[in-house]
Amino acid sequence: MQTYEDAVNFIDHIEKYSAHPGVENAAKLLAALNHPEYGLRIIHVAGTNGKGSVCAFLSDMLTALGYRTGLFISPHLVDIRERVQLDRKKISKEDFINCFLLVKRAAEKLAQEGYVGLTYFDYLFGIALCWYREQAPDYVVVETGLGGRLDSTNSIPAPLLTIITSISFDHTEILGDTIAKIAVEKAGIIKPGVPLIYCADEADACEVITKTAEENKSPYIGIGRKNCRWIPDEPADAKLSMGEDMTHGSIQVPANPLRFIFSLPKAQYYAQTKISNGIDDRAVGNGLREILTVNSPALYQMENAAIAYTAALWVSWLSGNSFFDGRTPCNINFNSLPEATRTICKDALARSAWEGRFEQIMRGVYLDGAHNADGIRMLLASLRPLVKGRNILLLFTAVKEKDTGEMIRELCESGLFYYYLITTVGGSRAIPPEQLKENFQEHTNAPITTYETPKDAFFAGLKLKGENDILLCAGSLYLVGQIKEMLLFAS
Repeated sequence: MQTYEDAVNFIDHIEKYSAHPGVENAAKLLAALNHPEYGLRIIHVAGTNGKGSVCAFLSDMLTALGYRTGLFISPHLVDIRERVQLDRKKISKEDFINCFLLVKRAAEKLAQEGYVGLTYFDYLFGIALCWYREQAPDYVVVETGLGGRLDSTNSIPAPLLTIITSISFDHTEILGDTIAKIAVEKAGIIKPGVPLIYCADEADACEVITKTAEENKSPYIGIGRKNCRWIPDEPADAKLSMGEDMTHGSIQVPANPLRFIFSLPKAQYYAQTKISNGIDDRAVGNGLREILTVNSPALYQMENAAIAYTAALWVSWLSGNSFFDGRTPCNINFNSLPEATRTICKDALARSAWEGRFEQIMRGVYLDGAHNADGIRMLLASLRPLVKGRNILLLFTAVKEKDTGEMIRELCESGLFYYYLITTVGGSRAIPPEQLKENFQEHTNAPITTYETPKDAFFAGLKLKGENDILLCAGSLYLVGQIKEMLLFAS
């Protein structure tokens, strides 16, 4: 195993699933690696939709505050190294192969002892933690792979903070067929005494999450749509200082960034943190009320940004108090933070970008990784204000294990699209384009054309698209990744 390409090829041929739960695999692997997770201050993030955005926003805010911040995410779009970052820079190829070899040797040792079944995700998680042990960042933001309770990342024994984003139906064959059952799996990341921030929009999920937090004596704050009010017409005094550098990597701040008012009343986070020892009414200040800006026109990013902003303030506040024992917060008071801290977080959030989430890649062409019915509904809500009489073409595909029928019904019944281009992605999980076409024909009489590859579909869409039209590509992050890779190599 001499080159980076050899390492990636080896990992790409590892099974994605195992007879063992991921948490068991990772526990065995991390022990064989002499516990690289020890000493790392980890923020653990689970959820159905939005967890990648929350991780990216939070990572950028912590980095802007001067902290060296690791970021472990999945899936990647183009380069496998996207999954392992430090201060939003990918692990180098040299460091990747060095850490890969550590994991490979540990896996071989486990196999000699009779333990087999480590997966693709286990290898990457091990690589990430080995690298972070070497780099010694101040914080590491870790996104779960699938679920939470049995996920490989849940082998982390005592994170600094846990976050649960929006919960909806996805991977129901593994996680359960009700919101409550899925919430049980996501809430499995909650640890005794470790504070929690969660999305408070779904009543059944909230009931499970808050009950689990209280059983673990974990302070918690719920944030949802009710805490966020969009500012469609920005008043003059609502502008934030965004500086001259209006880019993040290859992504530019759009002409119409999303601005909203985020309100977190004192009563809300006092009531929800009172189970923490030492909390009292004097300690929580007057609540939060901020104008936040997101580098996206996507309405669904309001809640994700608010959750990430609250997490950044919580980490900042706890880090600045000497009585903080590493896990349990006392006397939480966001308003005691210096104004400069909040300004840095707000400006970093305004610049932060997350690829493939309502991302405009060229004039009138958008990519969105929405891959379940709830994600599609949130995408459509964001698309409507953008339409203004413009025609919209949809390039769509999906993979197996998704509620494809419900996604397609939502898309067709929205009445937003006049033409559909259907393709296929996902290898063994792919759905034939003709099968997807039949699903669309059950809900629409609009023209539908199938294509064998995303490349064929994308360039056909560009040809069909009028100057003022919109081409939206959605349904799978695999689709987003293939389009971005195609454009990268074409440039």
